[in-house]
This record gives sequence, C-alpha cells and structure tokens, in this order.
Amino acid sequence: MMDLPRERQPDPALKQRVVSALVAAGLVRRRRVWPVWMVAAAAVVVLAIGVSVVRLRHTLAPGTTYVLLLYQDSTYRMPPKGHGAERVAEIVRWADSLHAIGKLERGGHLVGPGPIGGMFLIRAQSDADAARIAATCPFTRYGGRQEVKRFEE
Repeated sequence: MMDLPRERQPDPALKQRVVSALVAAGLVRRRRVWPVWMVAAAAVVVLAIGVSVVRLRHTLAPGTTYVLLLYQDSTYRMPPKGHGAERVAEIVRWADSLHAIGKLERGGHLVGPGPIGGMFLIRAQSDADAARIAATCPFTRYGGRQEVKRFEE
C-alpha cells in the first residue's frame, strides 16, 4: 500500500471559480450576511411596534366621570415671562399623579376664544369626591377658577 500515489489537494481557487460559475449561470445565489447592527435595529423596531400595539391600558378607578373645567378669567394671574413651562409642568405632574391611580381619563388645553383654558375628565365616587379631587389641582393657586360637572354620555 505504500506504493499507491498520494491524493493531491485541489487548487485553492477552484472552489471560488466553481461558485462564481454557478452564480453567473443563475444556479445558486450568494448568501448575504446581515450585519449585526441591522438585525438589532430590526429587532428594536419590531419590539417597539409590538409594545405599542399590545401595551396594556391603564385601568380606571370605579365611579362616575366628571369634567373639570379650568377658567382663565380676570382673576387668573399669568406666569412671569419665561416661566410658563414651569406652571404647565406642575399641572402635568398633578395630572400624572391622578392617572397613576386611575382617576384621570384624559385632559388637555383648550384653544380658541373664551375663558376656558383647560379641561380634565376625572373619575370620582361622588360629587363630593370630584370636588375634593378638583381642589388638589394647582391651577387654583394662581387665581384660576374651576368648575366640576358630572359627565353623562
């Protein structure tokens, strides 16, 4: 057996020539290797879409819905120039604290002529409870007037 010819290794470039010929003939396609960052970015996008679609809604506290109207009439003291954002942030923190316990359905700033500057839909057990929640709103510290009414659909 020792006198048998040894096996020769093929030319190292042979594999590349065969693959190139098969690709050129359309018999095989080269496999693309996705960069890791593209795979990670795609995963983040899919996760973000999934979270926004599947995200659990905040459960509301039991009770009745009330409308809290905030009036900016002649008694309201506007914030000093350049400090409006601080006042808005204070009211947003108040609204966030209500939202955290399920007492806030929604709120916002009303745009257009008239004295009503803002509105919140709140949840309360009774008229007295709604008045108590409204009294905690920082808007009244600045001379703003508020009104609470039961909301019925």
